Amino acid sequence: MENAVYDAIVSANQLLEKQNIIANNLANISTTGFKEKFHYILEKNSTENKQDAYNTIIKEYYNVSPGILNYTQRNLDLFVEKDGWFVVKDINGEEAYTKNGHLKINSNGKLTIQNNEVIGNHCDINIPNNAQLRISSDGVISSIFKKKNNSVENKIGELKLVKIPINSLIQKENGFFYLNKKYDNFHHKNRLIPHDNNVRIKSGMLELSNVNAAQNMIEMISNARQFETQMKIISISDKNAEYANQLININN
Repeated sequence: MENAVYDAIVSANQLLEKQNIIANNLANISTTGFKEKFHYILEKNSTENKQDAYNTIIKEYYNVSPGILNYTQRNLDLFVEKDGWFVVKDINGEEAYTKNGHLKINSNGKLTIQNNEVIGNHCDINIPNNAQLRISSDGVISSIFKKKNNSVENKIGELKLVKIPINSLIQKENGFFYLNKKYDNFHHKNRLIPHDNNVRIKSGMLELSNVNAAQNMIEMISNARQFETQMKIISISDKNAEYANQLININN
C-alpha cells in the first residue's frame, strides 16, 4: 500500500512539472523566437526503498523546428537560419544566445535585444545618430548617409553570429539560451563560442514562436486528468489504511 502511495506521489509531481512547462509554452506563444520545451523520463529507479521513488531523472528537450516567419519589412528585424544564433550580453556580462532578432537602438547608440546589448564580432557596435542602417546576410552593419543626390555607405560593425545545436543549450528564466556544462567543457572548456562565417541572416522578418497551441492544450488536459487519478489513488489508499487500522483496533 505504501508503494502505491509513493508511486502516486512521484507521478503527481512529474505531472505538475509537465504542467509548468506546458503553461510556460502557452504563455510564450507570441514571444519572438521562442522554442517549445518538453521533458521526458530518462530513468526510474526501483521503489523497493521509499526514497528511491524520488530519484527519477528528467531530461528537457526543445522543439527545434523553426517558427512561422513574420515579414515586417523593418530593417532591424532579423531572422537567423538553422542552427545560427544571435549573441547578447546579459545583465551579468555573460554571453547568451537567442533566436529573437528584434533589434532596437538604445539611448547610448547600442543595438539591443530585449534590452540586452548585442555583441559584435570582435568589435563594439556604435550606431551614429540619424543613420539609416543596412544589415547584410553575413551580419555586416553599414550606415547609409544621403548627401545631395548620392548615398555614402560605411561599415560600422558586424554582428557576432554563432552556430550551436539547440540540444547543447539550456534556457534560463530570462528567456535566453546558454551552453550546458557538458557541451561547454567538452568542446570549448569555458571559452567563448567563436563567430561562424557560415551563419546567414535575413532582414525584414522575424521568426515567431514555434509553440503548437492545440497540442499543448491537449497535453494540459490529459495531464490534469492523470493528476486527478493519482490524487484519487492517494485518497483511496489513505481510506484503506484508515479502515485497516479500525479493524485492527476492533480485533484488539
